[in-house]
Amino acid sequence: MSSPSCFRRGFIDAAPICFGYAGVGFAVAAAAVANGHPVWSPVVQSLTQLSGTSQGALSHRAIPGPDGGFWALAALCLCLNARYLLLSLALAQKLPPGIGPLKRAAIALSVTDENAALAVSRPFAPGPSYLAGVFASSYLGWNIGNAAGAAGTSLLPPNYVAPLGIALYAMFVAIVTGAAKASRPMLFAVAAAALANTALRAIVPLASRAPALAVLASGIAAAALSVWLFPSTEDRR
Repeated sequence: MSSPSCFRRGFIDAAPICFGYAGVGFAVAAAAVANGHPVWSPVVQSLTQLSGTSQGALSHRAIPGPDGGFWALAALCLCLNARYLLLSLALAQKLPPGIGPLKRAAIALSVTDENAALAVSRPFAPGPSYLAGVFASSYLGWNIGNAAGAAGTSLLPPNYVAPLGIALYAMFVAIVTGAAKASRPMLFAVAAAALANTALRAIVPLASRAPALAVLASGIAAAALSVWLFPSTEDRR
């Protein structure tokens, strides 16, 4: 398949992510403006920052910033985004051979929860052109949503804006559910990660205060157990 065709397929496959990001981006931008950010702030953030989690953390804090200043926000974003280490490792195993370091670095910048879940769930090895289409689609939706949310915050009451945040989680569940239904090892990994995270948060008090780290630890444990129980027979030479 040619590069333009791969790009187009990735763009179309990521259409649900595009629409989901538009709704969540609207809610994030609306929250930012409601908390005292200027209207242009969420728009600039969405264009230049490729972490919606970090932007959401900042948007839900009133200007001039969180208690503790810059370093407190930096530490918060580091903890929230630690899961991307796990997502990047999973995606790296799915990439076709022969991709150079510069292209791998560019792919790493496009990793989000939904983009990685979509790419890993494909029955083929997603190449750079396909992943570029996925990123372009999701980036477009996120920025359109942010622009609309920043400009139209005053047009909708808060109780109409707040529920839009659930779209992100519903979209991720839909992506993972489809992959789990098609693969027994995937179903086991998803169930094991969910159970491990629930148990960890119930047993370890710190896990409730650092949910991102709890998710990361649960995912690594479930992935390791799945690899041991369901060793891959795929030849990656």
